[in-house]
Amino acid sequence: MPVSLVTGSSGAIGAAIARRLALPGTTVVLHYHMHRARTDALADQIAALGARPVPVGADLSDLGAVDRFAEQVLAQVGTPQRVVHAAGVHQFALVQELPLSQWRNLQDVHLGAAYRLLAAFLPGMIRTGFGRVLLIGSVFGLRGGAMEAGYAAAKAGLSALARAMLGEVGRSGVTVNVLAPGAVATPMLDRLSEAELEDLRAAIPLGRLADPEDIAAAAAFLLSEEAAYISGCTLPVDGGYSI
Repeated sequence: MPVSLVTGSSGAIGAAIARRLALPGTTVVLHYHMHRARTDALADQIAALGARPVPVGADLSDLGAVDRFAEQVLAQVGTPQRVVHAAGVHQFALVQELPLSQWRNLQDVHLGAAYRLLAAFLPGMIRTGFGRVLLIGSVFGLRGGAMEAGYAAAKAGLSALARAMLGEVGRSGVTVNVLAPGAVATPMLDRLSEAELEDLRAAIPLGRLADPEDIAAAAAFLLSEEAAYISGCTLPVDGGYSI
């Protein structure tokens, strides 16, 4: 039975990707941290689509917990053929005002967890000759963002990690790519006023915020068998904002 795994599945983007991967007869591992109720609701949706949901909780800011999470997944469902790292945390602060603990949290959740998940699941993917890994980055990892230094640095690191994987798994049938969403209509933008949101829309060539389904559609392609010749890339899904 094909197995997919989505970290951060209780978030809007993670949930949208999980639903895309929920094909009849497949298993979808739904990672969550603090939002079990959301994950249970998503599991019901996954089951209604004919897939088997497997919720697994873990705090990905603790890299030891990431390793234990991966061990639990391997024990319950084996090596996933598709792994999406969509879990994330955010910050909005001047770099000189960002506590070191928060900087480390940003790096561990985004970049450290990605490294540990790759270490756990790549061996099984390589043995079978197939695997798709997708890391959810950000447009801020491409162009930076004032008052988002820690977040931007962590997201940029994901792109470097994916490129590095070319030399390690390039001929194995495993691909590692990054999606870099721009402004997406999720709770992350709740801190913005309506005027600020309108300014943001005006700065996007396509004239609107992304919907989580826009990100999920791009993810579905990069996770498909048809994307076998794409690896090490960072694909902006931002309505042209980064151009």
